[in-house]
Amino acid sequence: MAEEMSNVEAARSGKNPAPVPEEEELGYIELADDVIAIVASLAALDVPGVLEMSTGFREGISNFLGKKSLAKGVRVKVTGHSCRIAVYVTVEYGCNIPEVAMKLQKKVKSAVDEMTEYTAEFVDVHIEGVKRREKSELEISFNSPEPDKSDSIFN
Repeated sequence: MAEEMSNVEAARSGKNPAPVPEEEELGYIELADDVIAIVASLAALDVPGVLEMSTGFREGISNFLGKKSLAKGVRVKVTGHSCRIAVYVTVEYGCNIPEVAMKLQKKVKSAVDEMTEYTAEFVDVHIEGVKRREKSELEISFNSPEPDKSDSIFN
């Protein structure tokens, strides 16, 4: 520790060109676990085949009471500058579930690593359900029968 202090003092005096870590001069940066969870949740929703984040019982009660969370469906355990992330999702019917899960792991890991500078050591994916994607209004209009055109001015 005394050697580190002498390097800092030497760097400040201009004698030693060794870089001084910014955290010693400016302070430290701490991220709440929820910030990491939000980053992971948003990254997970960007993966094709993921329909929604699943909620557990506790999160379901919070949602019922009107307390919405962007970090729903994600649990984070931080140790130092590394973390373990558990993601709970519902996937689209018809997709290749193992492929979606692997893409999900890679996307969440890279997003957390890049945005927070924490190392996501593990990203555990829990598939909680499978649903059909809801049809858009355009898809519904293509499938519905043609409306009666007798009211049209072109007939």
